[in-house]
Amino acid sequence: MSRGARALRAIGTALAGMLLLAGCGGIPTAGPVVAGPAADELDPEFVVSPNGPVAGADPTGILNGFMQAVRAPQADYQVARQFLTPQLAQTWDPNAGVAIRSGAPELTLTGTGSAPRIVYAFPSAAAVDSAGRYRAVGTPGTRSLEFSFAQVGGEWRISAAPNVVVLGEASFARAFAQYALYFFDPSGRYLVPDVRWFAARSSTPSAVVSALLGGPDDWLRHSVVTDFPVGTTLGPRSVVVAGGRATVDLSSQAAVASPVELDRMHQQLVASLDVADVTILADGVPLRVDPVGAPAEIDPSASGPVLVGTASDFGHAGADGIVSIPGLSSAVVAADTVAATVAADQRSAALLGADGVVRRATAEGASPVDERGGLVAPSLDGFGWIWSAGVGSPLEAFDANGGAAGLASSAIPADASVVALAVSRDSTRLVVGLSSPAGPRLLVLGIVRVDGVPTALDPPLELPVTGPIASVAWVDSRSLVVVSDATDGRTAQIVGLGAPGSSLGPLPADAVAVGGRGGAGGVRVLADGVVLAPGGNDGWTDTGITAVYLGVQQ
Repeated sequence: MSRGARALRAIGTALAGMLLLAGCGGIPTAGPVVAGPAADELDPEFVVSPNGPVAGADPTGILNGFMQAVRAPQADYQVARQFLTPQLAQTWDPNAGVAIRSGAPELTLTGTGSAPRIVYAFPSAAAVDSAGRYRAVGTPGTRSLEFSFAQVGGEWRISAAPNVVVLGEASFARAFAQYALYFFDPSGRYLVPDVRWFAARSSTPSAVVSALLGGPDDWLRHSVVTDFPVGTTLGPRSVVVAGGRATVDLSSQAAVASPVELDRMHQQLVASLDVADVTILADGVPLRVDPVGAPAEIDPSASGPVLVGTASDFGHAGADGIVSIPGLSSAVVAADTVAATVAADQRSAALLGADGVVRRATAEGASPVDERGGLVAPSLDGFGWIWSAGVGSPLEAFDANGGAAGLASSAIPADASVVALAVSRDSTRLVVGLSSPAGPRLLVLGIVRVDGVPTALDPPLELPVTGPIASVAWVDSRSLVVVSDATDGRTAQIVGLGAPGSSLGPLPADAVAVGGRGGAGGVRVLADGVVLAPGGNDGWTDTGITAVYLGVQQ
């Protein structure tokens, strides 16, 4: 069960059993700069019932208590609003965004004794906007927020505050739940995730559906589709989840949907709410939903053992050696291949030869499609297009006959070179690793198509990267594995698309990686001719498989 589903089913019951927060700690009211409490370190448990303001607390004590209280989003941050003046309590908008604190804050007291202000400064490398979109940067920066205070009935209260919630990394992981809003790829074969974060409270299911009706993020805007009729909003009965099933009340526009659209709306809702079933209402009237065709696939994964290549063989690693792919392996070997991506049906492959030429391989042999210089390992999408680029060779897609799509994307700077690329298994997204004068960059771009033909790329989602990129691969539909150069060798990172990442640990200097077989545990790395698997605790396990290069299975 996903964390989103657990959050939906736990709301209202588990909350009552959580720990109470002990009183708010104070800090000095004088002096230039003081360190504030790092609540995540003091109390690792998520606080759901924080105390309200303590009588006689000074402004720093009030701010301290407020920062602890925002860890409890229930009842629209009811406890946190007690630290505000009555006027501010009515207008403060905690849903405008979240700043994720990656270290202890520092507080600077300014203003006068009768009108004090406090500047709350903290390191932050990530934030969530009002639509639940998580954005991270590679290097934390300092963010400063100013709070003003006024007396109310002889007690200090916050009279001016930014519309943002500040949470430490651990508190964010507990107070917010990750959901994927699902949209169809243009072919209708796949459901594609758009990851969002929502505060864990009784209104979360309604927030999920509202965001779904609002459409995909900008970087996916033209590469995925939704089947909700234009203008559809939540109805007055909103969303109710009980027993793993949901009832979703939509506005009257939903009633005009065709049977096919209703089926697809139902699939989007079931997947996005992560429930067993959904009953759809239009202004309170139930709509009949009948399955139309096969359901869309979610998170397609690679099939079979890891693909490996040597100078004389290519195929899946088996207990007794390499198991060849009938009709394809011989063409791959004959092309003197150093990198290969195999289609999902295993009837074709995109190759990079030792001579630097990108080729298409089938049972009939391998033919050149891109002979420009400086090319990196190509990728292959589900429509048969080969994606190729390199140093001095701009990104391009080629059809089965070597014809170029004529892509033009301003998302990739003219002074940047593509050093790694990979198309997602649902063929809707392209990740590129760049080398540029500004440093390494990692971009994910939505692929815009007309009848399967790539015509453009949406503006990119930029993801954090720790160093120069050596290789990049899709772990699943929501995350990537990125191997980057480090001071001593290389390092592997899981990078989330709209979610925090994690380290897989250090690697030798020649390491590259592939993924797609069951999350992070399915990542495989080739280093010094040996295939490694994640071993936990930033370690790697020797699989006993040897190879010259790893293949990518779409």
